Amino acid sequence: MKYLKKHNSILFTLLMPIFSITIIILLFATLTVSAIYIRQTEEASIRANHDILKQTDATLQLVHSHIYQISSNILQKPYLGDLLMKPINNVLDEYNVRHQIANLFKTNPYAMVNYEITITGVNGFVICSGNGGPTMKAEDMLKLPAFQKSRKNNRIVYDSLSQGISYSTENSAVILGCQPLIKADGTLCGGIFISIPEISLKQFYQSIVNANNNILLLSSDGTILSSNHSEDVGLKNNELLDIAKKNKKENLDYTRDKNRDIILSRYISYYDSYIISKITTSAIYKSFFPEFTTILIILMALILVFFSIIWIVRKNLLPLRKLADHMAGAKDIPTPTTELEGAAEIKMITTSYNKMTDTLHSYLDELNAAHEKQRKDELDLLQMQINPHFLYNTLNSVKHLIEIQNDFNACSIIDALISLLRSTLGKTNTMVTVADEVKNVKNYISIIEPRYGGLVKAEVLVDDECMPLEIPNLLLQPLVENAFFHAFQETKTGVIRIFISLIDQELSCEIIDNGDGMDALQLAKTMKNENASHQSATRIGLANVKERLNILYPGKNTFQITSEPGYGTNITLSFPAISHKMP
Repeated sequence: MKYLKKHNSILFTLLMPIFSITIIILLFATLTVSAIYIRQTEEASIRANHDILKQTDATLQLVHSHIYQISSNILQKPYLGDLLMKPINNVLDEYNVRHQIANLFKTNPYAMVNYEITITGVNGFVICSGNGGPTMKAEDMLKLPAFQKSRKNNRIVYDSLSQGISYSTENSAVILGCQPLIKADGTLCGGIFISIPEISLKQFYQSIVNANNNILLLSSDGTILSSNHSEDVGLKNNELLDIAKKNKKENLDYTRDKNRDIILSRYISYYDSYIISKITTSAIYKSFFPEFTTILIILMALILVFFSIIWIVRKNLLPLRKLADHMAGAKDIPTPTTELEGAAEIKMITTSYNKMTDTLHSYLDELNAAHEKQRKDELDLLQMQINPHFLYNTLNSVKHLIEIQNDFNACSIIDALISLLRSTLGKTNTMVTVADEVKNVKNYISIIEPRYGGLVKAEVLVDDECMPLEIPNLLLQPLVENAFFHAFQETKTGVIRIFISLIDQELSCEIIDNGDGMDALQLAKTMKNENASHQSATRIGLANVKERLNILYPGKNTFQITSEPGYGTNITLSFPAISHKMP
């Protein structure tokens, strides 16, 4: 800190004040403008939706008045009750009733919405004013909840149906107005059902809604009778119903729901329903930045400040440019540079850069040494039991001699050994395909099995999808060798099975034998011996396999040994499944 105070600090004397002032101004302006815009937009939306509700309310009143006139006109026909109660015994009777009621339809006043009248009698007679006939029986119509409610209250009751009660309306949602036909003595003779297509009712408010709001007609039981979102019609929405009841009870202009959306509502007594307008505040927020010119001014100011900073920095930080040019011109590992004059930070950067290059050179030397050691260790591992060059040439000579004597069994064994040597001799690549590793294991098995006179067998089972995947070279052969030499000391006979499979994007390898097995003490002793630091030319050991897995797949591998006396030993290892790439 003393060093920074003694010299001119870029951070504290130049960049920090500029950035601090810019950020403060930007945040203050953005927050202020956002708050003002959102508040004004919400207030304007509330006022507009109040007007929409009033207009929709007035329109629905007119619709109800027309429907009421139609219903009253029908109710005033004294002969209608007798027609709907008199039994219909033949086709002529039905024709006469149908003719008289059909004439009645023609006398109805004009309505401002499309509608269809259905008249039902207790005698089972049903007739529709439209071109289509009824899709519901008379007795079922008279059992509708809305009709039962209208009969109880002796007034028009509205309900929503997902499909109409006639063939002309069966594929569309309707608002159904129900009115009982009752004679002077109180006898029920039938009912009037006025079907208003929901799409016809929606036309009165569809044109005055926008992307920010949703207008709907909600019944007193929470059913959506009509909405500008057609997919909502017929659904229940108890949350909106509770809010509407709260607005009515507490005489509130609006209420916010759990999503902070604004809910306005008006109760319509003749429909026993609520007109609701839902203002989606998230849509208001989304429209904020593109529509408000103040934000553009702030952004332009920010861009101006940004370019000003660039100009000042370029002018005052030329030494850093020199350092950057030096670093860009470096090949491979960069070399140190001379200290540059300038502010405190520049000198600190130069010093740190020089220390970094020195450290990189030291790390490179250490890395080269470690790489050379690793290469030597790999070669020692590949040459662990034999002198490959010597044995390879010798076995070739022996092979030719045996071929002359036609000893094909011996030849096949030597061929397998030569193939195994070829897979290791001169290869320094760590990874091979599973197919290559399986070939090596099978070659080793064909070499070692004759030594046991067929008493110990081994087999390899591999999923086809595993063949092109990569595996560390000679990973499984030491484990198979270990099983042959140690698993059958007492049993003298048995089977070794090698399973290779793909499980959850991991390559799983299991070496299972049914030999002597080990108790917990023997297993612990084996692991202790195998974890010893010494390596000999005649022993690979479990530790070598485990260590190679830890080096190649740090933290992403498993190596487990389970064993039980008399049941054999199971060695399981797994690591990430990766497609092999040719070196």
